[in-house]
Amino acid sequence: MEAYEKFMKNETKVSFDHLMPIGYTEEALYKKGSEYTLSEILDVITAYYFKNTLNKKIKNIDYSYIDCGKDGVNELALRFNGMDIYDKDDDSTLVYIIKYIDGKLSLRYYYETWARSDSTMNEYGYYQSGGSNGASNHMVDYSLIDKDGNWKFIVSIESELDMNQLAWSDELGQVPKVAEVKGISAEIELDTICFDKDDNSSEVDNKECFYTFYVYDNNGELIKDASLYTNSVYKEIFDEARVPFITPDEVSNMIAEKEEKVLATAEIKEGEEITWKTLSGNMFSDYVES
Repeated sequence: MEAYEKFMKNETKVSFDHLMPIGYTEEALYKKGSEYTLSEILDVITAYYFKNTLNKKIKNIDYSYIDCGKDGVNELALRFNGMDIYDKDDDSTLVYIIKYIDGKLSLRYYYETWARSDSTMNEYGYYQSGGSNGASNHMVDYSLIDKDGNWKFIVSIESELDMNQLAWSDELGQVPKVAEVKGISAEIELDTICFDKDDNSSEVDNKECFYTFYVYDNNGELIKDASLYTNSVYKEIFDEARVPFITPDEVSNMIAEKEEKVLATAEIKEGEEITWKTLSGNMFSDYVES
């Protein structure tokens, strides 16, 4: 952990060659091939995130030593608080995951959080990020930073609770129309499950996406009945709308297979939440509130 401690004392630098943070207009925030001290990183991120605000300092910096992949080798998690990503005082943060590898410090992953998102990483690098895309739509992603500091995507699940919203989809637009003809209104939840995502993109590759559905009774309780997917009006809706689907059990099995492939074991998934400590801001008073 000596390299991490030196970095937090501004005595050594981190490389962005493995992973380059990208701005909202797809610009690189750092120079490829260059390394940066913590002060230099703070200079970059405050200039970028506070470009259009009067605020010029973050609230504080937290840090934690984590064990990605549970191999007994520590990584450094660094959290910058008070980034005003969407609005002033929106409780937003920027998190960098840094690993000492091949004789130098390297950024391996980064993510942002804010008040309306739910992004968490545990002590073993298991990461889940969720958020609302509207009143009836919710999405959650699961991934893992492995023992080598590489990001491994597991699955993305988008849930739509209002069938009428599907009318805007080229592929799913027939579902609410067929359901209306059959007298079915707001009892179906449709989930889109995707297992592939480009390492350098936030976009999911649709060729690895599948659909499933859930049916609820008038009290909002989930109906657990295997015949819903083999012999029911709900199966007829999807068949007539020409939307192929898999069952929830098949979804669970596919997720389990992907988790096994990336070594996201039950022990890793059940790791404790990261425990943060606050780094003294005295050395970084130009960028951190006192």
